[in-house]
Amino acid sequence: MTGSTRQQEQRRANVRLGLILASVALIFALGFIARMWLVGG
Repeated sequence: MTGSTRQQEQRRANVRLGLILASVALIFALGFIARMWLVGG
């Protein structure tokens, strides 16, 4: 049973890492869009 709990913890860590990377990418995308909008307008 220790293997399954370890796998579950690893999966939770991967999900958290994915959310962090996604949020960072979203912030960069929003900043880029805002900059293009301000420069274009």
